[in-house]
Amino acid sequence: MTLPSTGDLAPCPHCGAKSRAEQSPALRWRCGVCGHPLVPSPPGVARSNGELPALVRTHRLRAMALGWTAAAFVLGAIAMMGAGVALLVWLASHLAGIVLAALAAASLAGTGASVRRARRRRGEARTALDEAWDAVAGEVLAARTGETGETGETTAPDLAKAMQTDEAHAEGMLARLSALGRVRVDVRDDAELAYRASEAAPGEDEPEAGAGPRMRAR
Repeated sequence: MTLPSTGDLAPCPHCGAKSRAEQSPALRWRCGVCGHPLVPSPPGVARSNGELPALVRTHRLRAMALGWTAAAFVLGAIAMMGAGVALLVWLASHLAGIVLAALAAASLAGTGASVRRARRRRGEARTALDEAWDAVAGEVLAARTGETGETGETTAPDLAKAMQTDEAHAEGMLARLSALGRVRVDVRDDAELAYRASEAAPGEDEPEAGAGPRMRAR
């Protein structure tokens, strides 16, 4: 998939650079200067950089995952060499063979544990990255609603274009924001879902905690 140009990205929240961002298979977008993950937004949107803690957490978790992956390779190599040497010395010394086999088994167990920890850290990094994107998506929707008033609506294609991502990802962000009650969902005449920032109108009660998003058909 080819994404739009990133010429109007906001400054990097990590280093403040305004250089062009780079696409990343794991991070979606990253700063072309410091390499840290960032989230695109359209020009003119007031940014609070509230996504920064989640982006920092993403970077740290991915570094931890890389460390555990390296540990898995090292321990796996030790396990293979230990097993091979144990077979070679078994005929000469059963005791040495048993010791080397035990070392290989322990290394193999460590390899499995390292792989599981690396997988867990990568999953946590993806979750943190989603949190960062959701935070920026909420600000983008709030800005678009504020510009166009009560009738301001944003569809998944609109958000995808504004944040330079694909429609499937935009739909996921809108669904999560809707589940949290941060946006309201309208069903348009063409049956397409449209979203706007969830701000209680005068005389309207705020949604209760944990309550689902309100939907109304037009």
